[in-house]
Amino acid sequence: MIRRPIIRVALRFARYLHPSGSGCWVWNGAKNEHGYGVLGRGRRGAGNVKAHRVAFELFHGVALDPSIKVLHRCDNPACVNPLHLIAGTQLDNIADMHGKRRAVPPPRLVGVKNPSAKLDEQKVIEIFRLHHTGLASRKLARHFGVSRYAICCVLKRKTWRHVDVTHHLG
Repeated sequence: MIRRPIIRVALRFARYLHPSGSGCWVWNGAKNEHGYGVLGRGRRGAGNVKAHRVAFELFHGVALDPSIKVLHRCDNPACVNPLHLIAGTQLDNIADMHGKRRAVPPPRLVGVKNPSAKLDEQKVIEIFRLHHTGLASRKLARHFGVSRYAICCVLKRKTWRHVDVTHHLG
């Protein structure tokens, strides 16, 4: 015998399906910020569950462990067609992303392009020059209005590595 809550979820789920010509079943209900369909868990305040996860569990008659992800073969976040979905781990998801060349590294904001930068290339060169003459990192920090840690990171080349300071030191 099928439990009543499962029937209610299946009926609510079916309301938001829209088959498309590509074979995807496009979710017409609410979506999260990444374009994945979401469905309320059924009780006020219980939160949402991703619609493609509900599709997989309903179609296969299983309740997945929370550590298991439901992956899209079609790469369409709004798709809930169970034939386009597979269960896997987060590592499987990452491997799939890299295999399809969808992994885009975040842009590196180096130097003055970083909105948190308190120094610029000229100041970094000056830090190295003054340090080379014997000025202590504590005094350099005070002079440039940054922490001693920031000065040490510059001097140890943990930050501002792209600045060529070799020809500025005498």
